[in-house]
Amino acid sequence: MLTDGFLDRNHLTDARAELLCARFYLRAGKRLVKKGFRPHDVAAFYNSVFFGMRYYIVKHKQCEVLVKDHDLWDAASLFQALTRAGIFDDPLLFNRLSLAVERALWQASFSLDSNAMLEEVEGLLTKLGVLPYHSPSMLTPRANT
Repeated sequence: MLTDGFLDRNHLTDARAELLCARFYLRAGKRLVKKGFRPHDVAAFYNSVFFGMRYYIVKHKQCEVLVKDHDLWDAASLFQALTRAGIFDDPLLFNRLSLAVERALWQASFSLDSNAMLEEVEGLLTKLGVLPYHSPSMLTPRANT
């Protein structure tokens, strides 16, 4: 993982580092989609949401109580803790994102609507405070119907 040397694996210390990682992975995912690297772009979106959740927990100190018994590198448990806190509405959204990542990595031919995934990821990142507002962005132009 990119940030192993920068962050203590047991404690969340720097919100800025988490925020930068979340934005970095989002930007990297967008670039990879445009270049056509299917498995890697989905994984970058996943990492962006993961670091966005870590950022939210660091920024909001009251959330540390929710995750004190959780592994801070377990994305699914962080998502469930934030869902119980009322941050996310759909408790299955992260499961769908994780499944898409697994299918993209294991089945290279897996087709996915990158625009729809980007919209969901940006919505999550907006709720986490990583993005200032959610405006729909498209990676590839949609065909006129």
